Amino acid sequence: MPQQRSTAEPEPAQRERAANHGEGPLLVLGAAGTGKTELLARRLASLVARGVEPERVLVIGSTRATARRLRERSEALLEGPFEELWIGSWETLGERLLRERSEAAGLDPFFDVLGPAERLAMLLDRLDQLPLRRHEIRGNPAGLLARLLSRIDALKADRVGPTSLEERARGEESAASEEADREAIRRELEFAEFYTAHDRILAEAGSLDRGDVFLALDCLLAERPDIRRQIAERFEYLMVDELEESTRAQRALLEALAIDNPNHLYALEEQSSYPGFSPEGGTRGGPRTDAPDRPQDPPSHPAPPQSAWYRDLHPEGDVVVLEHRFREPKLRFWKCGNERAQAQAVAREVEHLVAGGVSPEAICVLLADPAHQGGPVAAAMEERGIPFHLSGPTALFQRPEVRDAIAWLRVLADPDDSAAAARALTRPPIELRPGDLARLTTIARRRKLDLVGGCEAALDSPQFQPEARERIQSFLKLYGAASAAMEERRADVFVRRLIERVGLRRQRLFAAQPEVAERLLGLSRLAELATAWARREPHGSTRGFVAYLSAVAEAGVEPAGGEEPPSPGSIRGMAVDAVKGIGFDHVFVLGLEAEHDWSRIGWPARSELVLSRLQRGDGGEARPSRFYEEALAAAEGGEEEHQEELFGPAEGLHATYRTLREKVLEASWRAGRELSEPRLDTAIDVNRAIARYLELLKLAALAQRPGDEPTAEAIDAVNGLLRQVATPEQQAELDASSLDSYLLDSEQERGRRLELIAAREEPSLEAFLPRRGDGRLSLSASDLSLYLTCPLKYKFARVFGIPQEPTINQRFGILIHNVLERFHKEPPENDADGLRQLTNLFETGWRRTGFGSTDDELQFRDRAREALRLYWERERVAEGEPVWLERKFDFKVGEHHVRGRVDRVDRLPDGDYELIDYKTGERKTEADLESDLQLALYRLAAREAWGIEASTGSYYYVLDADKVPAPTKPDDAERVERTVLQVGEGILSQDFEPRPSPTVCGWCDYRLICPAAES
Repeated sequence: MPQQRSTAEPEPAQRERAANHGEGPLLVLGAAGTGKTELLARRLASLVARGVEPERVLVIGSTRATARRLRERSEALLEGPFEELWIGSWETLGERLLRERSEAAGLDPFFDVLGPAERLAMLLDRLDQLPLRRHEIRGNPAGLLARLLSRIDALKADRVGPTSLEERARGEESAASEEADREAIRRELEFAEFYTAHDRILAEAGSLDRGDVFLALDCLLAERPDIRRQIAERFEYLMVDELEESTRAQRALLEALAIDNPNHLYALEEQSSYPGFSPEGGTRGGPRTDAPDRPQDPPSHPAPPQSAWYRDLHPEGDVVVLEHRFREPKLRFWKCGNERAQAQAVAREVEHLVAGGVSPEAICVLLADPAHQGGPVAAAMEERGIPFHLSGPTALFQRPEVRDAIAWLRVLADPDDSAAAARALTRPPIELRPGDLARLTTIARRRKLDLVGGCEAALDSPQFQPEARERIQSFLKLYGAASAAMEERRADVFVRRLIERVGLRRQRLFAAQPEVAERLLGLSRLAELATAWARREPHGSTRGFVAYLSAVAEAGVEPAGGEEPPSPGSIRGMAVDAVKGIGFDHVFVLGLEAEHDWSRIGWPARSELVLSRLQRGDGGEARPSRFYEEALAAAEGGEEEHQEELFGPAEGLHATYRTLREKVLEASWRAGRELSEPRLDTAIDVNRAIARYLELLKLAALAQRPGDEPTAEAIDAVNGLLRQVATPEQQAELDASSLDSYLLDSEQERGRRLELIAAREEPSLEAFLPRRGDGRLSLSASDLSLYLTCPLKYKFARVFGIPQEPTINQRFGILIHNVLERFHKEPPENDADGLRQLTNLFETGWRRTGFGSTDDELQFRDRAREALRLYWERERVAEGEPVWLERKFDFKVGEHHVRGRVDRVDRLPDGDYELIDYKTGERKTEADLESDLQLALYRLAAREAWGIEASTGSYYYVLDADKVPAPTKPDDAERVERTVLQVGEGILSQDFEPRPSPTVCGWCDYRLICPAAES
């Protein structure tokens, strides 16, 4: 059992003993923020001071960021010269050690270590060689492959290979009695086969993945004891920070090296408890009253599993427990009305902090899912002109300038990519107006052209004004020049030239915006990706690079080379899991209504930690997470409420009052100190402090003034009263203050925003709204659903009519609808022929619809065959009789026409009717359909258009062979009419504001051109 003498020693003595520890193993155990990383840097300096060469100390950090901080701190503490420091992350140091001994490991000395994005691209190129028959692709191979790669990485980290997986699945095969269990085992066996194919493809390319590095090193050290001894002797001391983040494969290397040299120090974090809350019910970081009397007690917080590993590896090893936490931030709790309100609150607080002298680099915003939650925050920051750097695997592809470049690349590679063409046309440098884009898409649709061909046709159309024609000509000129060069140049050269050619870099250089440097970094990063890809694929085409880029962005994996560091002067936005061990002065943690492993954040804030949750989310009311509730209860604090500012960043007097109040307290504290030690300028500081207090009185008076008195008049009145009490010196300070101009500018800015909102109309789109011949608005059930989901998506799809290539899911759904319609129109004469006829119709439609024999398509085919068999079995005993198929309706609601068609109408034995809509997507329950609109509209249509009452409406989920009725409510007709009028009003007023949602945006066809998808 390791000795834990440290708990009986004072805190400074513990740190001193750890920093000056001599020979043998040592475990440094402490909570986040107790200074473990600093202790490792000080130990390195202590070893060097005792005569140890810096090159003989190996220091490993869990991530690049951790290793970078260790290196920076160590370099600051080391006074003498040194050759090099062996400080790095597990990945960089492991690869370096393996590369030095690649021949002994049986590897190509020039092997590449590929990340997830590079492996994804490699597998996509060989998709037809991969065993994926039992894994649902559903038209998204990139997403499936990304998930499978993530699992392979986790298995390699746990030292589990494909053979072990296969043996385990074979062992479970005989015990499986249910078909679902047997299918799961068959899928697991296929995954083991996929795992083997993945490793074979990498080996054929002379490459490894990151997990292979440690597995290869592990084998090398086990098979070559001489090499193991060389490494152990080369590094006299080894230190590991954040041992809790190490994998089983990485710890196996530590075990091997400890055989020949046990001089290892491991820094390990205790299992985190919630902010302000400990498992014992007390406050974290407080003094331990039992420590002096019970030196052998275990740590005050639960020990992580790695501590047991340490005890097994070093039974006599020493342990130092760090109790004091350096970070004791002020805790605040926010309850925000929605995502927009939360983002605005963060941006407002950040603006105050920066204005008060806080460095932007000392502020961080933490997000559980940066890809989905980062957009609103970035937009709120941009409204206030605050540079914001969002980190994360897909953050690069959310930046507007990068999306502009990708749009050009995509439309050059595929002119049928209408979303890319629309973005290239409407963004700088072309900037085609919305009305002209609508005219362009109309021409393209009527003549069955892509948008590029539509541009050429538009030049001869009298519908376009000279300005629009000139913009279209500019687009075609750039497109023609770039298209000619695309086939002739390497991907890296072409991307750099394209960025310059279309003016993306130039327009950023001359934009007087604070985020210019950040955006230029994004374009440079895109060019670097092209360079790295061209180096890996020297014979690859630019089209191949575009396909790789699209797949990586779609799958959400991090591209090669990791993320670039943020530009100086920007606020950091990052994932919760990435902040561990990093320190900031002010940290905002967003999204605490979701259950997540929030304890991983530790204590990242030195001065202030804000925990924020949403009051309402996409699904309605949102409850706080357990983490948030326990933290709030332990802190015994209250929640600050924040609601959305409808007019953007309108700075409120109350917020300004709070900010100035803090400054007044600071000024009074400084002035008080000087009063106790008078100097010649003490009177100046005292008068300055009093002037700040008088400004605080001014703000309080303005915030509480009655009536609608203009701000300028109110300021003059309050200033007149303050002059009566202020001394000449204090009045001089007040006259020199910028508070009055700040308040007046804020009011003017609010007025400007109101004017912009009032003028935010697009009369040019009036002619493109979907109408019938009588001029009334024409709406369908899908139109209503589309607008309610996202008005901007409705605008792209219905007003602009931007065409989209149908997905395999949509093509399959159309095929099933057609098969069932034809089957019921010509029913079989007897039951014996029913299934055969249904199957023949499907097989004929399958061939004529253009489906092939890929794994993805064959999965749909297998599911359809079984589903149609079950469908027939159910129809044979069904009570209802189909009387109408694909029956259309058209009726009026208010001033609008509502149109559509019902897939099937059955007459029931009691004379009632049932409306049936076929679905080939994910099955929903009756509870999910509680507020269903589509079938409620169909019931109203049956009454208004057909003159029949249909009390029942059901969704037939064909692939699940299940029919689910939608609940019927007395007020359904009123709800439908109200919704139609509401949507109609929104469309006619051209209210097409986006409604971002993680559940919707991830599948949207218009992600590339949607501003809400940018950050």
